[in-house]
Amino acid sequence: MYFFTKINLAETTLRIIRLLTLIIFVSTSVLLAQEKGRLTGTIVDNDLGEGLIGVNVFLEGTTMGAATDLDGTYTITGIPVGTYNVVFSSIGFAKSTVTNVVIKPGDVTKVDLVLQPESFQTEEVVITAKAAQNSEAGLLANRQKSISVSDAISAEAISRSGSSNAADAMSKVTGASVVGGKYVYIRGLGDRYSTTQLNGTELPTADPDKKSFNLDLFPSSMLDNLTTIKSYTPDKPGSFTGGLVDVKTKNYPEKFTFNFSASSAYNSNTTFNSDYLTYKGSSTDWLGYDNGKRDLPSALSSSEVKIPTPITARSDKELADELDAYTKAFNSEWAPTSKKAPVNQGYSLSVGDQVKVFDRPFGYTASLSYSRNYSFYDDGEVGRWQLSGNYDNADGLNDYMVLNDSKGTDEVLWGGLVNIAFKPTPNHDLSARFLYSQSGESTARYQSGTWVDQLGEEPVYETRSLLYKERDLMTFQFSGEHYFGSLLGLSVDWSAAISSTEQDEPDLRFFSDDYTLEDDGSYYYDIHTSSYNEPTRFFRKLTEDNTNIKADFALPFKQWNSLQSKFKFGASYTAISREFRERRFEFRSSGVDYNGDPYAYFVTEGGLIDTTNGRYKFGTYVYDATTIRSNYDGDQDVSALYGMIEMPIYEKLKIIAGTRYETTDMEVVSQDSTAIGADINNKDWLPAAALIYKVSRNMNIRVSYGKTLARPNLRELAPFRSYEFLGDYILIGNTNLKRSLIDNYDIRWEWFERPGEIYAVSLFYKKFRDPIERAFDPSTQLISYQNVPEAQTYGAEFEFRKKLDFISGLFKNFMLNTNLSLIKSKVDIPEEEYETLIKPFDPDAESTRPLFGQSEYIVNVELAYVDYEAGTSIALLYNIAGERLTEVTLGVTPDVYEQPRAMLDFTLNQSLGWGFGFKVAAKNILDSKHKNVITFKDKEYIYDSYSSGRSFSVGLSYSI
Repeated sequence: MYFFTKINLAETTLRIIRLLTLIIFVSTSVLLAQEKGRLTGTIVDNDLGEGLIGVNVFLEGTTMGAATDLDGTYTITGIPVGTYNVVFSSIGFAKSTVTNVVIKPGDVTKVDLVLQPESFQTEEVVITAKAAQNSEAGLLANRQKSISVSDAISAEAISRSGSSNAADAMSKVTGASVVGGKYVYIRGLGDRYSTTQLNGTELPTADPDKKSFNLDLFPSSMLDNLTTIKSYTPDKPGSFTGGLVDVKTKNYPEKFTFNFSASSAYNSNTTFNSDYLTYKGSSTDWLGYDNGKRDLPSALSSSEVKIPTPITARSDKELADELDAYTKAFNSEWAPTSKKAPVNQGYSLSVGDQVKVFDRPFGYTASLSYSRNYSFYDDGEVGRWQLSGNYDNADGLNDYMVLNDSKGTDEVLWGGLVNIAFKPTPNHDLSARFLYSQSGESTARYQSGTWVDQLGEEPVYETRSLLYKERDLMTFQFSGEHYFGSLLGLSVDWSAAISSTEQDEPDLRFFSDDYTLEDDGSYYYDIHTSSYNEPTRFFRKLTEDNTNIKADFALPFKQWNSLQSKFKFGASYTAISREFRERRFEFRSSGVDYNGDPYAYFVTEGGLIDTTNGRYKFGTYVYDATTIRSNYDGDQDVSALYGMIEMPIYEKLKIIAGTRYETTDMEVVSQDSTAIGADINNKDWLPAAALIYKVSRNMNIRVSYGKTLARPNLRELAPFRSYEFLGDYILIGNTNLKRSLIDNYDIRWEWFERPGEIYAVSLFYKKFRDPIERAFDPSTQLISYQNVPEAQTYGAEFEFRKKLDFISGLFKNFMLNTNLSLIKSKVDIPEEEYETLIKPFDPDAESTRPLFGQSEYIVNVELAYVDYEAGTSIALLYNIAGERLTEVTLGVTPDVYEQPRAMLDFTLNQSLGWGFGFKVAAKNILDSKHKNVITFKDKEYIYDSYSSGRSFSVGLSYSI
């Protein structure tokens, strides 16, 4: 059934592409036939930074006009070609006129405006169209008037930077770093402390082991803006501490838009490399899913099946035939093969328009993206190290395991987003969205070296891993915005979303052996089952359902000086239900001589190999090693109520204050009835308060406090065990984890000198109670999660965006964007660990360490050249993040730190005319290595290291 569902989805995708192509030709013909133009824009309240409802907009000297809707947007269609003065008027605001607005045939002219209250401006404001047609005006005003410490990037800025998707764009946000090309870390904090929303509704992650959403799914052509909120207010989820990223898509495009792009990339490590490691997959791997080739053999699909042992089958033909059939039912491929890797490729298609339905605005946008990327390295190193005895007397760390590492990965990612919106009246807006994402990742890995701890110094240990992981995410969102003028001006925003995600890991294969060189020059191979596991295959499947409902209500009122204020309240509910199942099969040997060939070990020597005198002899045979303790079910329910107030104390000082009440119920239950499950029940008050002082028209000082929390995810609570390769440390959940509470303090000075120019300095301090860390215990060889008593992090952020035309007219098209984050963190080591495992062996050891995953600095620099007339955009981008703690080691052995990795990228976008454009890019120009190390007495010990190679890409695009 799953296979046919995937096939139907692929067929549906093709139908969508055909439909979009038809829309292109029809809409293009309509556009060419148009002889009139359209005027649109957004009107923003200067005080609140929000869209103004009911502003009258009309063309002077005509009868043509419109009124702004609940978002502050307006549209006037069917305007004859010409030059007009546009008048904006609303009760309580100064009348404004924009002169010399040019309307072109078949084109859309955009005029955004910020209206001043009459108390500040009594005379009519007259400005030129050139000043008003700044497409970032509304976004800039929103950031200036935001009740939170926030950063924002407009669609125009994203386009100028050459960003192909939302993840690329986020790399330019102050204090943000993008990990793995898709996951965003804010202020150096890990994905646990970030939340991603789509148009205000929280997105579930497609990776159930992570909290962050993979932002590379959103092509830049679909984005209206990206907003990152860094300070908490009660109307937001209480579960973000680093930042909340809200991806805004275009609900109502100003005109018909169509974008198609195709790109191809060459990687210096991978492309055309004949040593690229891979293995035979299924015929649908290119679509990001397995067509059933890796499925568990149907004869063993039921967990009730009992596999005979060689002993019970020794004299029973029926049982012997069963064991032979079960053993031979599995694929015989256990080791990577080599082939030449092709080029990487990516495609993106999007379409959108705004039309009239029942004479009311109806907007639609749709996008489809596909990418297939190959990566490979053969210079990898893996080391596992331990310190024995006293710290002062040790000359170095003992090598537990040291391996050379080669790894090939084939990753497919594709997805689509459909968004429709309808305004039945100017005061009511309804929208619906459908999001689908599919990914498949095939990995082939070979490692060899010494494993002194288990095998001694002489034998060479080698291990092979063949892995496949496919994930899909499907989410439906429905939302509405309503304004009720007769109910004291009440505004209501609501949303409801249902999502499902599935992660399937079929037929994961791990095969290890070791060999020694004999005196005659030959190699002696062996599989030491006393030191490591027999060849093993896993079949894992995880399904998760997510429901998210929320409603926000806002009532405006005038305070004692008749200044506009607002009382806001609301509620939300989120429910997550997860089911995880795993089957594990070991392939054991009954006296087989292994010659170093994994294929022969299972084909020649596999199953029934001899029958003599009614006695059945087996070579390699399958054994069901499934552990039901690893199978678990998990549920999480979070309910919330909040109330808050936004009110000016006087004209220049505003206060925002309120509280949120969240209840958390989490439960993880193992299928093993004797295992202790996890149960978290909390009721938390999460207050927040902020002051915003308006120094001048375009300068603010912000001070804020908020209490937030961070919950363990269901994987971290589950007793499920996993590892990267045979011999590696085993990762297991901890059923005793607690949620963390964080106190957040922020101060920011910001100056918006000119549109697109920003100077900002921020200071922040965060105090964590019971933060969650990942830690390795040398005594059990297990990696797990633990709560530590307290942690602190504090730092400063500096942001500078400046056009360089002040230097000389020669630099009028240049812009410098830089931001710097400096961060310090400190965690109190648990007293018992410090007193019993550290201090006796190292009396001078400190009782604190840095916070897990925290970088001490983050630097982003972008030098951009943009010539709008020539359609040229060039950018040189540099990014680096300081070292961060990636593996805490309990006891005296030093911790593992990820080392700084400088990234230098170059992009060039050039318009070719007639809607065509091309892009060239060079990424990771410095080819900095990924490296995690342990430092002991000024010497580095490699934990893992590899290079990813330089990438060079070229792309072609077409836009209407």
